Amino acid sequence: MHGLAVKWFASVSILVIQHDADKGLGLFAPPLAAAGLELDVVFAGHGELELGDHAAVIALPGVANPVDETPAISSTREVLRAALRQRVPVLGICLGGELLAEAAGGLTRPCPPEWGFREVALLPAAREDDLLADLPGQVTVFQAHDYGFDLPPGAVALAGAADAVQAFRVGANAWGIQFHPEPTLEMLDAWTTVLGHLMQANGVDPERTRRLGRRYVPEWRERADAIARRFAAVVRTAAASAADVV
Repeated sequence: MHGLAVKWFASVSILVIQHDADKGLGLFAPPLAAAGLELDVVFAGHGELELGDHAAVIALPGVANPVDETPAISSTREVLRAALRQRVPVLGICLGGELLAEAAGGLTRPCPPEWGFREVALLPAAREDDLLADLPGQVTVFQAHDYGFDLPPGAVALAGAADAVQAFRVGANAWGIQFHPEPTLEMLDAWTTVLGHLMQANGVDPERTRRLGRRYVPEWRERADAIARRFAAVVRTAAASAADVV
């Protein structure tokens, strides 16, 4: 019993791959820290990026696209491939989800731009999913992307439609999400200011989006907390299983 307790409460570190200074963990940071997980934030493209002995990976959004030929993009994709090979839990958000899809053998492509708060339908498989089971059948959530992913081979679609997948699970513990469950109000206000010209070019009013954020971000604080707690449980279970193998 003592040995099991040591494994469960030992330091468990998540590699957090960040691409842009204003696109961090946001709403996910407090519940992940409260779960006792060490958050090792590393900026992609700034020095060497390796999976190492991290127990999980979170790949965050960025203004880049998956087709960009940069060290940040290629190194992130390689770390995600390594995580899939080693069955290390992964959560990829927007750009991170696109790169996870590619790492899993799927394709990314330009898609009809999606900006601002939009409705996303959860699919039946999400009801019993280890990460998204607490979400309602339909959510209104922030979007900011011009690229999307096709469902990788063998993956399970969790949200969206056949021609516009919004979330998937590959294997037992790797998730790609196209939408943004993570922004705080401060992050949303900054994004809609910096990227306001892109939003306007796609028919979305940045000021209205900021107002909608006052309605929807409080809802997503609770949902992000639930997602983070579920991901933390997956991470600790995987880490304990890996320790048993060793």
